[in-house]
Amino acid sequence: MAIANNEQQVVWSTASSVSVSAGGNQTSDAITLSTACYDAMITMKADNEGTPASGDTVEIYALQSCGDPDGASSAEYPSDADDGVLLAVLDTYANDPMVKTVSLPVGAPYLKLYAKSNASSNAITVSACINEKTSS
Repeated sequence: MAIANNEQQVVWSTASSVSVSAGGNQTSDAITLSTACYDAMITMKADNEGTPASGDTVEIYALQSCGDPDGASSAEYPSDADDGVLLAVLDTYANDPMVKTVSLPVGAPYLKLYAKSNASSNAITVSACINEKTSS
């Protein structure tokens, strides 16, 4: 059995990062994990676009899907943080930029990332990459 590490960039409207406005949110493009993926890690980065203030955090959620529940078109996803899985809270006041790596749940083969800013005035640039461990 061959084991491999495969890196996948998370994209936001085909860009490798996205600016999340103060109090705003952004959802990534759909991510498909390999069918041979048995474990995954995700590295997330938040870079404050101004001088960080207390409370300048970004919450990153996984919006997971197993596919198309009603067979009508394609994979369907939760729409916001209320139905997602919290992966990390990135605090740019503590560290700017803030980078954190955590385990990514791999039970669902499809996902999107949802970035929710808690900043009161600054936009924060968010980016992420996934490392999949696969076997063949």
